[in-house]
Amino acid sequence: MIRRSAITVVPVVAALGVALAAPAVAAGGHHPVPGAAVRAMVRTHAKSAGPYGSCSLVVPAAVRVVRPGTAVPVRVTGGCAVSAHPSTIAGWYIGPERAPVDYISFDFSNRSSWEVFSFTPLGTRTWLGDVAFDADSENERDYAQNAPRTTVKVGSWAGLSSSRKGNTVTLSTRVVRYSTSRDENIVWAGENGVIQYRAVGGTAWTALKNITSSAKGTASYTYTSSAARDYRVVYGETTYVWGATSPTSRR
Repeated sequence: MIRRSAITVVPVVAALGVALAAPAVAAGGHHPVPGAAVRAMVRTHAKSAGPYGSCSLVVPAAVRVVRPGTAVPVRVTGGCAVSAHPSTIAGWYIGPERAPVDYISFDFSNRSSWEVFSFTPLGTRTWLGDVAFDADSENERDYAQNAPRTTVKVGSWAGLSSSRKGNTVTLSTRVVRYSTSRDENIVWAGENGVIQYRAVGGTAWTALKNITSSAKGTASYTYTSSAARDYRVVYGETTYVWGATSPTSRR
């Protein structure tokens, strides 16, 4: 059976200039910067000749970064997670094997969390299996691990207001996004979007006007229509920012 010891890991938050207190690290939790001691602990297990079954990491395919730190619940499924084998030791990592930038560990638990910080690398990444076995004192079992992919981008929010004067309708929009360097929401300047409308009681949206947000994150459009309609604005996603759709405004 694997021998566990108390391990303290201090993430390099101060060095990155992020105004965020270093989180406590507990058994079954995530180590933002996994140290050699953590990986040495799981590697003390001598692997068996072949996998006994499967051990799959269940992690969201899409994650929004909207604050300095967020705990994302994760779990494992498969043979390593059944009630008859409660002693799961497992780990997945992202980045170079010798210096991973992210690590999720399961220490005698089928559930854990992945701490996503404002300095977590953005983009689509693949989780690679490090180790997975059932630390049963009488019959340790190794498991084959999956390689799920996760896309991490910052969140954005859009708003739309409308006004009418006779048959003249004015639509005003604003869009903001989260800034990882400032740890706050900022205007999303120069972003392309489209104002859409639908008939009252309808379900299909029709493009009305393509827009680009100003340096203040705003855009407006005025046109003539006697009919009452629902309006919204949709901003598409980019490489590192999720898109946003505003609430509906009826005018």
